[in-house]
Amino acid sequence: MDELKQNLTTVQQRLRYFISTLGITDREFCKRVGLSPAYVSSMRKSVSPSVMSKISELYPLLNPQWLLAGIGEMQLEKREENVWQSQSLLPSQMLERLLEDARNEKARLMAANERLTSIIESQQETLAELTRELKKAAAQHGDDATCAAVG
Repeated sequence: MDELKQNLTTVQQRLRYFISTLGITDREFCKRVGLSPAYVSSMRKSVSPSVMSKISELYPLLNPQWLLAGIGEMQLEKREENVWQSQSLLPSQMLERLLEDARNEKARLMAANERLTSIIESQQETLAELTRELKKAAAQHGDDATCAAVG
């Protein structure tokens, strides 16, 4: 199931995966959360803040960042859960926080990408220099062999 978990690209897929770990149907989940029976199957892009709030109240260990953006693990650790609960965030505040976390993660990844690109460029320059030196050495070795064969 871990392989399946890595291929979850939409909120609907992640929500369905979470529901499957509960061992219930989409319909039962909707009933528990107070949604229309076809809510999960009719999802377009994401869940509204009010629905996210209902889900979080009923399933406090579900990581909202994972559900909404695919960031982190599906379930929160106990200490993370307490941080979210102690701050009593409104759904809109939670979404703002998730967006900020996503922006920070994007900036971190872009910086890492720049560092890696720089390393690759440096290694390509080193390879090009070594290739030139190897060609010179081969050419010199070829000239020495020609001279030895003539003499």
